[in-house]
Parts: sequence; C-alpha cells; structure tokens
Amino acid sequence: MAQPAFAALQLHSASELDESPAGVVENPSTYARANDVTGSPQDVLHLIGNAEIRRGGATLKGDRLTYTQETDEVVARGGVLLSKNGATFTGQEANYRIDAQSGSMPDADYTFEARGLRGCAKQVEFIDGSHISMADALITSCPKGSKSWWVSLDQLDLDQGDSSALGRWASLYLGGVPVFGFPWFDFPIGQERKSGFLTPSMTMSTSKGLQISVPYYWNIAPNYDYTLVPDIMTKRGLMLENEFRYLQPNYSGKINYNWMPRDRDRDESRYGLHFEHRYSRGGFYAGVNYNRVSDDNFIDDFSGTIRESSEKVLNQDAWMGYGQDFWNFNARVTKNQTLENKGYWEPYSRVPQFTFNTYKGDLYGIEYTGKIEATRFTHPSKQRPDGDRFVIDQAVSYPLRGSWWFLEPKARWIGTWYNMRDSHPVMGTTPLDSSPSRTLPIFSIDSGLIFDRETSWLGHNAEQTLEPRLFYSYIPYRDQSRMPVFDTTVSDLNIAQLFQESVFSGYDRISEANQLTAALTSRYLDSASGIEWFRGTIGQRFYFSDQRVALQDFYTGARGGVRTDSHSDLLGSVGVRFTKSLTADGTIQYSSSDKRISRAYAGFRWNPRPSSTLSLYYRYNYAPGDYYNNIKQVDFGVQWPLTGNFYAVGRWNYSFRGSHIIEALGGVEYHGDCWTLRTVLQRYVTSTDKYDNTFFIQLELNGLGSIGTSPVSELRSGIPGYQNASPVPSATGRYEYYD
Repeated sequence: MAQPAFAALQLHSASELDESPAGVVENPSTYARANDVTGSPQDVLHLIGNAEIRRGGATLKGDRLTYTQETDEVVARGGVLLSKNGATFTGQEANYRIDAQSGSMPDADYTFEARGLRGCAKQVEFIDGSHISMADALITSCPKGSKSWWVSLDQLDLDQGDSSALGRWASLYLGGVPVFGFPWFDFPIGQERKSGFLTPSMTMSTSKGLQISVPYYWNIAPNYDYTLVPDIMTKRGLMLENEFRYLQPNYSGKINYNWMPRDRDRDESRYGLHFEHRYSRGGFYAGVNYNRVSDDNFIDDFSGTIRESSEKVLNQDAWMGYGQDFWNFNARVTKNQTLENKGYWEPYSRVPQFTFNTYKGDLYGIEYTGKIEATRFTHPSKQRPDGDRFVIDQAVSYPLRGSWWFLEPKARWIGTWYNMRDSHPVMGTTPLDSSPSRTLPIFSIDSGLIFDRETSWLGHNAEQTLEPRLFYSYIPYRDQSRMPVFDTTVSDLNIAQLFQESVFSGYDRISEANQLTAALTSRYLDSASGIEWFRGTIGQRFYFSDQRVALQDFYTGARGGVRTDSHSDLLGSVGVRFTKSLTADGTIQYSSSDKRISRAYAGFRWNPRPSSTLSLYYRYNYAPGDYYNNIKQVDFGVQWPLTGNFYAVGRWNYSFRGSHIIEALGGVEYHGDCWTLRTVLQRYVTSTDKYDNTFFIQLELNGLGSIGTSPVSELRSGIPGYQNASPVPSATGRYEYYD
C-alpha cells in the first residue's frame, strides 16, 4: 500500500532557538504588507496604512510607503521606523534603497537595544548595510525627559559590522552642564569587543600616591586580544601593565607582565609575571601556571586588596597527562617563589611528580580507588634533606544503601618507600634512615540512619529529620620517626575531618587509629518547597588507644598529632533560615582537655531586597603562644539604602587581640535613573603590618562606560551579598531584538 505524501514529514523537538550564525543569503526575498496596496511591484507600489517592508533582517514601517522598482527606492512618510541589527531609527520621513541598504532620515530618534542607549540626530545617513552616519547627534541611556547626562557630537559614525561607534567633537553634559570635551570619542554599541582607548581611571593610595591609568585595548582577532595599561604613580613612577589573552578550540591562556623601569621609592627596576596556559584534546591535557615577581615586597607595594597582599607563596607549576573513563596518568613539576618565611619553612619542590589514578564506581557492587605516585622532592635549605618518595594507595569499599540507612565498609592499603639523596639525612635534630619504608592497612566502616516526621517550623509545614551517624576506623601503629616529612601537615579538626581515617594530610605520616566518631544531625525541610529552614550537627570522636605518630616541629619540638585523651574536642554547627531573607549560622569547638571553647564562628546575614544586605560575624580561635592563629575578630558588612537612591556601603574587620583594624571600607553610592556615583575609602593592613589607604571615586554612565576607578571588586569581596545595581550589558542572541 502506498504511503501518503505527508508520511515523510517528521518533526524534531528543539530545546531552544538555534543561536549559530546565519548563513549568507545571496538574494533574500522582500516581503510587503499594508491595509491598502495599490500599483504594481514591477512599476510603482503604494502601501497605505500600517505599511511594512522586510528584507534581509531589515524592517521599514510607516503610514505610507511608496516603492519604485526602477530606482529600488522606498519613500516613507508618517510614523517611520527603520530597524536593523539591534538598532532602531524613528522619524516622520525617510528615503531608503532596499538592495543598497542606503538612504536618509532627517530629525530622527534612535535606540541601541543591546546597551540600552538612545538619542537623536538632525540627519541620519544610511551608507550601506553596516555603516551609518549621523550629524548633530546626541546619545544617552537616560529615559526621555531626564537630563542627568548626555553626550552631544557634531558627527557620529556607526559600524554595525563590529558594533562600534566613533564620534567627533564630543561634549559630556552632567545635569545640563558641560563638564568635559574631546575631539573624538569611540564606544561599543553591542557586545563585540573593539580596539581603542578605554576609560581612564584615577586612584589615590598611601603606597602609590595618585595613580592615573589610561588603558588601550587591541582586539587582534575574535580569539586574541592585548591590553596595555600605562600607570603613572606620583610616589613611584611609571608602570606598564600588559595582558595578552588567546583562545583556541584546544587551548587557551593569558600572559600578564607588569614592569616598572624604575621605582623612585626603591631606586630599582621591578616586575611581576603571570603565565597561564591550558591544553586539552581527546584524553590528553597539559598546562602551565607560572608566577614570579622581582622582589619580596612587589605584591605588598602594588596589590590593591588585603587578599592580594597576603599572598606569600607563588606557584610555578607545569603538568601534562592522559586520561580515559576509569584511569588517568599525570606528570607534574611544581616549584614556587617564597616571599616570606624563607629557608627551613619554604615548601618542597616536586621535580617531577608522576601520578597514576584509577577509579571504578560499580565493579559488581564494589567501589575501587587506586593511586600510584612517584615524586622527587628538593628543598633550598640545607637543614631539610632531599629525597624520592614512591606511594601505592589502593582502596575498595562496598556501599550498601537504603531509603533510610547506609552502610559502607572500606579497606585501604598504603605502601610508602623513600630514597634519601643525602648520605646522612637529618630533619631538624632527628637522624633519618637512608631508605625508610612503611606499609599500612586501614579499615573503616561508615554507617547512618535517617528518621523523619511531619512537623512545622515558624508557621510552615515541615519535615524534621534525625540522622545519627557512626564512623569507625582502625590503623595499626608504625614507627615513622625516622621518615622524612615532605608535604604532610596535621589536618584542621572540623566536622568533615571527624569522618577521615588519619589526622594527617599527605603520605609522610599516617596516624595510628582505633577510634569511633559519633555525630547527630537534625534538619527542618519545608514540605512544599524543600527549603532547609534549620540544620544542626554535633559530633565527637572517641579513642580506644593513644595516638603515638608525631609530626615534630623543628624549632619548638612540639609533637603535632600526638594525643592521649580518650575523646576529641566536641564540635557543633548550626544553620538557621528565619525567613527567606534572614539567615544565621555558626560553629563551635569545645576543648575537652582545656575545658573551654577553643574555636567559634557565628553570625547572621539579612538580605531583604536587592542591593540591601547586612551581615555581622564573629571569629574566635584560642591558640596560646601563637600570635597569628590567636584570633578574636568581628566582621561587619553592609550595603543599605539611606534616602532615595543613596546607599551606604561599608566593611569593618577588627581584631580585639591586637586592638587594630584589619580592614575598613566605607563609602556611599548614588544610583540614578541612568548613572551611578561611588565614593569609597579603603584601609587595610598589609603582610608587613603597615597600613595602606586607597580612595576610589567612580562615575558610571549606564550603557556607555565609567570615569574613575571602580571599587566594585573590593565591595563584592568585602561585603557578603553585595549587588551592583547598575545594569550590566549581557550577551545577546540572534533573536533578541527581532522586530
């Protein structure tokens, strides 16, 4: 039997519109419509009433359109609108040639939807499909009737091919008052990058004085660009910041090189270098992360935040590897540049390190994890020996899970072998074996139950859970005192660490263990939405034998990790959501041996509406004799509306132990209908215990750019929940502004 003709037609679903670039159509069709159509398309065609002509992505509308075939010209009258490539022009009359995409429109208004810009011009000339020229033009992002800001130009030329605009003899008006003039002015009208000078910035700081930056951006290609930023600092001189970025299907990276030919404060040349490269194709991957500075104080002197200035170990890594579904091989070289605590305290270099990892998640119900590692460690200090380490780490577990329970027994075997490269290796005052080794079996069982019941939380229907969990681990004792310590530390005690077998991180020390962790968690979950209104956990580890494996400190002789107590500190954590905008959380650690709280963290955050946030947190750590880890701090952050469009922003991080400010940040923001003004003063202590003060002032003209230096990154990192109220242009698709 013959199939019907429509049987070959098949429909395929698509989750979204195709955003891939459209192909070039040589002779696109022309579509016309109106309430009344008279004449002939081969001669003269009259479209009257809601008239419209479309061709090749351009739309021309008007009360009356007259098309002449011989000249390919449309004469539009009354309520004229011409839309193409995200730009819309409106006026009362226009002449437009369809094939040439050229014409003119006097006394026109226009909008660039991608950046929210609009304006008007005495005369608009459509040169071709990509180029437009406007005479006696004005541009702004303010709504009609607002005179907050605008730029007037004698001439404005648009290139819709690269979404850029170039103006001549421009004047910036703020509140109707001219404040700045320039002979030429270019800016983007879309999301595409464009070569040219970026907005200059100006900052004042204690360490650098007045800093003026004039960035130049070079859009070399869609996947390559380069930015040059000359920084003039009144206290130090000229610094040249260079950034080159590249992107290819299989690799990407960037190079940052900041060079100061002569620092007047130190009378020497200084530099900072960052090189990052990543490659991936098939199962092969490789990469580089290299950082270096000319001197130990470079980051302190030229960083802009407390987080940058605290960086004291700069990584210099290179790696390559190959992987498949269940295994991967990796080769790595890891060095560093240490800026503080040099000598004995510098981290070891790995030159090189080879790692082979395997994993199988379900091998007849068994979960298998394997690792083989070979590393050569070198150190610049003669007080610490060099050596090679070979590790085999194999683990199998058999997870059993139900809807209200789980049980996971696990067995692990670790073998570690060393080859010390010194004839008589010594670490601190302890002589080491020339070829020590150690093998250890590790056994653990993780188990838990989940109970739930219907209840309520602050008027909301909720489900309460009760989740007890037990974790047992056993590791036999091995004497490791004559083995080196290359990269092992004592793990910080927290809720997650309670469920680890060893108290050490790394392979140089594996603790003795015969211990049981008991923890209890309770949660309140909203029955309708699943929102977690409350979560509380309490846990403690109980020891059935002493822990004798030590990580000895070279200078103090302290034996880290050793303990004889029968139980660990008591740990607790809680998180509460009182409303959708008010949350609180905290953790506490109670020392069983000292009979006191040894660590605490607590605070709240309130975010009732956009650009309104308030947070207050307290941090406490009891570490007698350790100045840097003996902490008693309060951290307050705020972004809050004062009156109308005025917002206060601030952060206050204060140490009660040292009776000094760690970081203080304060200022105001004004959010107008089309502009934002920010003034912020920042004061923070550097790693050399000196204060640096920085003053920011920025005028942001929505959709166009900004004047001054932006403090937004400092506000975001210092104030939890901070939001920039100024609209940021986002990437748009082919169908975003289709008319």
